[in-house]
Amino acid sequence: MSKALKFLIFIFFVVFITSGTFMVLIVNADDNSAPWIAMLARNHGIVFVWHLACWMTLGMFSNYYWDLFNMGKGFESLQVERIILPLLVSPIVFYPTYNLWLSSSSQSFILFEVIAFQSGFFWQALFTKAKPMEPAATTIPWSVNNTTARPAAPGKTTPTTSGATEITR
Repeated sequence: MSKALKFLIFIFFVVFITSGTFMVLIVNADDNSAPWIAMLARNHGIVFVWHLACWMTLGMFSNYYWDLFNMGKGFESLQVERIILPLLVSPIVFYPTYNLWLSSSSQSFILFEVIAFQSGFFWQALFTKAKPMEPAATTIPWSVNNTTARPAAPGKTTPTTSGATEITR
């Protein structure tokens, strides 16, 4: 495992454990809590968004490890480039989870953590069908003026190049 990957994993776990600890302090805060905990409780949305982002990233890492281990490879096969790709698309994956949390009146934090993890784990499902559009066909088989694209049905008349009509049997 490369040093860059070890550093990324270290940073991730520091942010994940820190935001999780803050969430525990926020949930258990009362009127007699320390002023800095009361400040966190007032601004719990910021901490929770970071915590949800960590859960989504954990889901992305889990998906990568799942695929890697199913191919029979170990930790020595980890590649930083393969982990950076999910991080680049993470805002697109995170946005629906964030909007769901904003619009919800539920006080269940674990529900949104599970949704964020699931969104991260299945991030590739959003992009498997995404591919460049193919160029438009030069002949459109369903157009009215295109008689060469489809054969005539038996017993129907079709115009010929000389202007006469031909009956097919």
